[in-house]
Amino acid sequence: MPHLAALQRAGQNVQLAPPFLDGSVYSTLYTGRHPSEHGIYSLFTWSPSEQRLRLSYDLMPADTLFQRLDRAGKRVLAIDPPEHPLQNLTNSIVVSGCQFQSRVHLAKWSRPSNVGKELSEHLGQTPRGEETFGQPSQHHLLYLRDILMQAPGRLAGAVERLLAEKTVDVLWVHMVAVHLAGHQFLNPAAVNLIGQSSAGSALLKNSLVDVYQAADAALGRIVKALPADANIFVFWPKGMGQETCRADLLPEMLKRILNPGAPVQKSSGSDALTKLRAMVPTSLRTAIADMLPDSLSLELTARLGTIGKDWPTLRAFSLPSDGPGLVRLNVRGRERNGIVAKSEVNELCNEISAGLRTYCDIDGNACIAGIERPGEHLPPGRALDHLPDLIIRWSNEQAIHLRGVTSPVYGTVLREGVGSGRSGNHVHGSRAIIVPRSGTYRPIKGRQPHLVDVTATVLAAAGVLHSDLPGQSLIV
Repeated sequence: MPHLAALQRAGQNVQLAPPFLDGSVYSTLYTGRHPSEHGIYSLFTWSPSEQRLRLSYDLMPADTLFQRLDRAGKRVLAIDPPEHPLQNLTNSIVVSGCQFQSRVHLAKWSRPSNVGKELSEHLGQTPRGEETFGQPSQHHLLYLRDILMQAPGRLAGAVERLLAEKTVDVLWVHMVAVHLAGHQFLNPAAVNLIGQSSAGSALLKNSLVDVYQAADAALGRIVKALPADANIFVFWPKGMGQETCRADLLPEMLKRILNPGAPVQKSSGSDALTKLRAMVPTSLRTAIADMLPDSLSLELTARLGTIGKDWPTLRAFSLPSDGPGLVRLNVRGRERNGIVAKSEVNELCNEISAGLRTYCDIDGNACIAGIERPGEHLPPGRALDHLPDLIIRWSNEQAIHLRGVTSPVYGTVLREGVGSGRSGNHVHGSRAIIVPRSGTYRPIKGRQPHLVDVTATVLAAAGVLHSDLPGQSLIV
């Protein structure tokens, strides 16, 4: 990747602190605040007062990074910020769904609305690049490969077109294809695909490298289009490693801990979402979702995440996750239908943690690396109580072909279905490359740089005050 390597040689390479919760990355960048302050930890985030899941961008504070810049009179051009709420700005342009559109990360919209239409005429119709959990087909992965190979070039083309027409103060772009390719193409040979062929397998084998090279070529075009004095900040908030997620097993594991004498079922499908993914073929679920408006499809998914819960008797429950396990206590006075007294929270957390630690993979390997409470790792904040009460860190053992987990106390929980169907998932690996062409790099003393410092750096470089935010600028 010669263009990325050139920036590494020219700039300062900085290791960022990994996000405490993977799903909080976008909301942290857009607000410039820690998860304990904004309370958004996933695309589907729990709303205690409503006793249900809500979409993250419906909960996003209105005062986002782009709003701050725009209010200060700065001209922003933002292309494909994932999971960003639709906002009307005065001086700026925000385009979502340029490289490809997806109901989860990149809804199709732009402000002003005519910009999206202009780019579609210039680049061609925006393709759909959807990811559906469950057993994937080789046909779908090959289709997705084509979409992700085109995406970086579409991004570079949009930047070149709009920068030739507009003068901007801040350019913010996301190479979304790199992220999705990591999930799907890290090791496609490890996934049991539907309808495999040797020719298709050979093409998929190098797909991750192919997408990365396409992204690097696009990066070179974007850098070339920038003014000579532009400060450049390239960063990735998380890395990608093998799939280790066991979150689909957590609902049944938790159910047995909370109800040790109750009848058990052998499989993991004790929640509606896991049952649906196991019972309905991936292709059929994809077809049904494609027929529905994106907003309705996401709302149904959010409802399925906690449907069927008997709140008057439920002390704790798992939250949907494609990464660490997330457990929420049904606390009286916090949840709308809470039953657990605040004085019982610590004892119940300890009970659940001890029970979970009795589980291991069926083959005897450890399934849990650690169990954490957000308040022990995040600064105090008004929204700390909106986060999960327990974060279960899975072991580094590959979980793609995992049959289930077992406990000498609570028995065996077999996996229903195939899990996520991905070969890659998030790992620690947050880094940044800073090339200050009109400023000077300044390290942060006493702590590791964090994502909130990325937001602060953008604001400071644009000359916008940010003293109310916790981050520090890395450029002066």
